[in-house]
Amino acid sequence: MKKRNINIDLIKCIAVFSVISVHFFLNNGFYEVPILGYKAYIGTIFRTLFMICVPLFIMTTGYLMKNKTLSKKYYLGLSRVLIIYLIDAVLYLYYNSIYNNTSFSIRHIISSILAFKIGYSWYIKMYLGLFLLIPFINLIYNNLKNKKQKQILILTMLTLTSFQGIFNIKYILIPDWWISIYPLTYYFIGCYLKEYKVNINKYLNVLLFVIVLIVSSLINIHFSNGNKFVWGIYNDWGSIFNVLTSVLVFIFVINLNLGKVSNKISRVIVKISELSLGMYLTSSMIDDFLYFHYFKDINFFSIKGYFEIVPLVLILSISLSMIINVIYKLIDKLIVKRVTKAFIK
Repeated sequence: MKKRNINIDLIKCIAVFSVISVHFFLNNGFYEVPILGYKAYIGTIFRTLFMICVPLFIMTTGYLMKNKTLSKKYYLGLSRVLIIYLIDAVLYLYYNSIYNNTSFSIRHIISSILAFKIGYSWYIKMYLGLFLLIPFINLIYNNLKNKKQKQILILTMLTLTSFQGIFNIKYILIPDWWISIYPLTYYFIGCYLKEYKVNINKYLNVLLFVIVLIVSSLINIHFSNGNKFVWGIYNDWGSIFNVLTSVLVFIFVINLNLGKVSNKISRVIVKISELSLGMYLTSSMIDDFLYFHYFKDINFFSIKGYFEIVPLVLILSISLSMIINVIYKLIDKLIVKRVTKAFIK
């Protein structure tokens, strides 16, 4: 049996914690007030930091799925994501009917689920497309002849999706039509890090991360200073600054020696990693309840507010995800495994 890579599990834990943290700014009014004063500046730094969440998830996908090929079994692997999403969608709609007094027609329920308009499910919509492409984009990556060609592929993807965050801030110097395919950039980076085991001296790695984070935060403060926070090509998911911070975090964690970590801590890391998808999805309704029903006085950014609410979101999302996981395993045992057995002979 192949040994589990606990470093990857730890990266998933960091990613889901960062998701919950970056949504702190989405839900507390941070984007509705001027970026002015030390509280706003500190908030901007933390918001910049936690944008590593989605990139880490996608790079992890590339790292783990680099060698997946076209097969019936491969497509059936999508069942877990879809089932967990559907369970969460039912819970989300039920929650809204109870706490937000929202009424839904059958047509609205079906259209919302199919259009992925349930909470934070935009990521699932993106992931489904990526999943369907993976056997084919693996052919592109794995059939390149050598390391140099793979580096050129990644450089090309960065040019199409990320360098605009530097070169296009004032003038359009690089065509920006392909920016939205940034998930492929992160996926290919994940494949590369899996194959070539990139390592950087840990002190240099931390130093580079801090430098990039400070530069990126200062750019965000500069363009938003005195105004509401400005989303731009220099701070969106695929920006070169998010690429650099995310890659540096990934490299640092993947090269940690976790062999001496206790079994108890290892089990916690693995469990949170396994629950991370459900945590990501359920955190939407938990956020709504806590930010808009329970902690109504938390607004803008404060360290106190952050430590009051984010750990609670984390605990509740773990709890809900565990319940969803039990339901999923039951469906998987009673339906999916039987279908798989009949479908794959």
